[in-house]
Amino acid sequence: MSGQRENRIDLLRGLSLLFIFVGHAEFTFSQTFQHARGFSDASEIFVLLSGMSAALAYFRPSTGLQLERPWKRALRLYFVHLLLFAIMAFEGAIALHVFHDAAWAIDMVDFWREPWQHSFEALSLRYMPGNLDILPMYVVLLLLAPFVFVLHERSLPLLLCLSVLVWIAAGLGHINFVNVALEGHAWYFDPLSWQLIFIIGICLGIRMKRGLPVLPYNRVVFVAAALFALAAIPANLVIYLGVAESPFGSLHHELVSKTNGGPLRIINVLAILYLAWNIRAVKRAADHPSLQLLCAAGRHSLPVFSVGILLSFCAMVIMNVHPQAPLSVQLCMLGIGCAIQLALAAFLEKRKTARKAGGQSQTSAAPTDFSAAR
Repeated sequence: MSGQRENRIDLLRGLSLLFIFVGHAEFTFSQTFQHARGFSDASEIFVLLSGMSAALAYFRPSTGLQLERPWKRALRLYFVHLLLFAIMAFEGAIALHVFHDAAWAIDMVDFWREPWQHSFEALSLRYMPGNLDILPMYVVLLLLAPFVFVLHERSLPLLLCLSVLVWIAAGLGHINFVNVALEGHAWYFDPLSWQLIFIIGICLGIRMKRGLPVLPYNRVVFVAAALFALAAIPANLVIYLGVAESPFGSLHHELVSKTNGGPLRIINVLAILYLAWNIRAVKRAADHPSLQLLCAAGRHSLPVFSVGILLSFCAMVIMNVHPQAPLSVQLCMLGIGCAIQLALAAFLEKRKTARKAGGQSQTSAAPTDFSAAR
């Protein structure tokens, strides 16, 4: 692989971060926005790209089991998660003080009913209110990554078969980790299910690192991916809005389950990535100077995501206390939130450029995100 960055990864990741912010903020249009993009959403594309990034950053062929770098990154994500948890708990305390009883409807505020017990549960990743079990999922996936690399070197078909079997078992058996903060007492993002998307991303990233075609163009596959991705948008939206019933009946929930990475979601995200990789306009857009701010957000995804989580929690508090907030106010909050995240990305990119100019760091060919070291 050449040392040139693959800006498509950065662009798609930057867009995903802003889309994730919209969904987490719980505006009156957030859920409709989520369902208007097909069966999958920004989370799937981000995890897929994170798998690619993990391979680009940590995979070393013929070196055996290498635990240090990915596990060190996993530990860092764990501490970032705890920091976010502490900040959101503090924000919850402020919400209680300002809004009193109205604030109890907000997930994180429930922490203050039993703060000592929930603190110990949080340390063991057993208490994670809404939006706070995303980084822990990456912790689990990064702990798994070194073993995935070794198995990939031994037998790619065996790796994929094992991954699919674990995905099927977790989905059908509803095998998950405990999260007492949520109603079902399970992680919203089940790592045993989401590992399939992550491992597919790792396989693609290894091909990229070896200089092999990642998603080579095939006319039949391209047309099929386009038809599926386009048809999924109205199909998912009309089912969500109740305009039509799913042809799959009660099975539909399993097919689109976000917790268990339903098959329609996986097919959808693979179709989207295939299209993005084979549409020349996407490559030109990713390399265009006018979109480099979005690419910068993708390159600095951990701090941008963390700030986005905190901003979305603030918006969530406002929307829970004032559910009838005018659309103009909601759009203003959306604009401010996105602007702050992009401003942070610009600041971090400028600082990184200054360090390079001063000879304090070296350019890395691997994209950096939750799964990659800085």
